Amino acid sequence: MGAVLALLALVPSVAACGTPPSSAAAAAPARAEGLYVYPGNPLFAAAAAMKAKGRAADSAELRAIASTASGIWAADQPGEMNEIRRVTRSAAEQHTIPVIVAYDLPDRDACGHLSSGNDMSSAGYMTWVNQLASAIGRGTVIVVVEPDGVPDIIRHCLSPGQAAQRYELLRYAMRKLGALPHASVYLDAGNPGMFANPGLIARPLKRAGILYGSGFSANVSNFQWTGLVVSWSQRLERALGHNMKAVIDTSRNGNGPYTGPDSPQWCNPPGRALGIAPKLDPGPPGVAAYLWIKDPGASDGQCNGGPAAGQYWPQYALHLYQNRRGGGRPR
Repeated sequence: MGAVLALLALVPSVAACGTPPSSAAAAAPARAEGLYVYPGNPLFAAAAAMKAKGRAADSAELRAIASTASGIWAADQPGEMNEIRRVTRSAAEQHTIPVIVAYDLPDRDACGHLSSGNDMSSAGYMTWVNQLASAIGRGTVIVVVEPDGVPDIIRHCLSPGQAAQRYELLRYAMRKLGALPHASVYLDAGNPGMFANPGLIARPLKRAGILYGSGFSANVSNFQWTGLVVSWSQRLERALGHNMKAVIDTSRNGNGPYTGPDSPQWCNPPGRALGIAPKLDPGPPGVAAYLWIKDPGASDGQCNGGPAAGQYWPQYALHLYQNRRGGGRPR
């Protein structure tokens, strides 16, 4: 890994084509007011290396991405709990909010497989969740719980026994993390490319403990148009009730989903672009935040020329920046 804390790529998801709504225009990268920027992001080092090689423009673009708040992924890596403590303490001193992604379920990434490889047991996972809760403590944080954890159940990527175990563990994580005094906790719900009818996922989300938290995350590591995800999320909120809200990943959806020949279409697809910059309370009813939950610098996996899942790929990050609508350099 390129950082002390495991900034892993998210579980990739199946993309579907769609018409870009007018609200989907990409914004230039910017530090989102109120959200924490992780100084250990490996793109800062990559930007310095490019500057040393005389690539000043590319260096500035990478710094613009790294200086935009993005998710900090926890996945049972050495030293990560100490790092999370440092992050929450630093964020409190700055009066900012970090976005922490819990990603360590047994049989993680059962459908995609590129981010699998952990050998976590049920007891080990509960211990890990307890450690994560302790590391966060009284910190003011946003926590995204287990990208694709529930969708993998619905897509029948787990055996019945594995599915029952996963529901139990997700409930445990939501209950434990949701009880933290200053944490807003969101259980992942997938995206419109997975489930055209979001009502189908409402009952599984409830079974997995969503009511212990603030709502759900949507479009994590995916490319669905923001406007489509907003309307999909609002439908899911109505199906859930209980004043559930959504946080939407806009990290790489500036050009919408990929529809070309490369397969799988969710894995480092060409021609994609950075999406709307992170923002708390962005406006649409039921949307708590637009976030870059997926770090744009991290590869989805060894496809389309990329390194292993979670490793940093500066050239792809540059393409995401340069493909923004209107182009242009950082200001």
